[in-house]
Amino acid sequence: MEKKVYVGIDLGGTKILAVLLDERGKKLHQAETATNASEGADAVIERMIALIREGLEPEHRLKSIGVATAGTLNAEEGIVAMASNLRWNQVPLGKKLRQAFGVPVSLENDANAAAYGEWAAGAGKGTKNCVYVTVSTGIGTGIVSAGKLIRGRDSSAGELGHITLDWNGPRCACGNVGCVELYASGTSIGRSAQRLAADRPEEAERLLSLAGNSPITSRHVAEAAAAGDALSLGVLKEAGRALGTGLVSLIHMMNPEVIVLGGGASSIGEPLLRPMRETIDDVGIPSMVAGVRIVSPQLGKEAGAIGAALLVANA
Repeated sequence: MEKKVYVGIDLGGTKILAVLLDERGKKLHQAETATNASEGADAVIERMIALIREGLEPEHRLKSIGVATAGTLNAEEGIVAMASNLRWNQVPLGKKLRQAFGVPVSLENDANAAAYGEWAAGAGKGTKNCVYVTVSTGIGTGIVSAGKLIRGRDSSAGELGHITLDWNGPRCACGNVGCVELYASGTSIGRSAQRLAADRPEEAERLLSLAGNSPITSRHVAEAAAAGDALSLGVLKEAGRALGTGLVSLIHMMNPEVIVLGGGASSIGEPLLRPMRETIDDVGIPSMVAGVRIVSPQLGKEAGAIGAALLVANA
């Protein structure tokens, strides 16, 4: 008996993850492989095609493919315009996959796809207004409002990481100054701790010991904070305040029911999340922040692939 199926792919700089869903959104198959982007776009696309074929059974009728990826997209034309993590420029990914499988192909920003996945099938299920925030190397954001994904003009809406916190702050790689990402990302947590350790080495013995000869990272800070290290706890308190301030702007602007907070830095736990929540309560409009739940993701690393599959399946 024929079974309609939908494929979602999360295309990352280090790995490709594919999921196969049935008509009800139930996962039938999942597989992943290394991206090996240095081999070039054609080789990466061939690996994507092989990964899709691996999950298809004779009774499956493939209906569509959704791809979540970082970078700048021309979604209408199915082109990855620029993806620095893949070293891609103007790659016609949609066309290549359509030629291989003869089905509709849709490209989506990875944060948007993850947001849709968590809203449709994860921690935001049952809500109409959901924001997904991932705090890792940078800060990515996807927004579902009134049941619709907010993409903006070129799928770049939701740049929480580049809202200004301090007009006198440092210059960000985006060109702005004092961005949330410069104070609250995993990268900034490690960088702040490294700077303080250089200024106050006598207070940073635990951190410096954990890092050894390598730069201090957010992982080192989290581990030291869990052991009660005062310097690390101070770094995380400041990062939590910055993240909370950024989230207040998002709450005031989008009025969500739920914020799904994911990413490696968010898994640090209370040393980061407590000051974040306290800041939201301190500076947010009471009636707006009171109604927002901040929750952990449910779909994990599959959120982008599942969201990409559901977006094109539900189009």
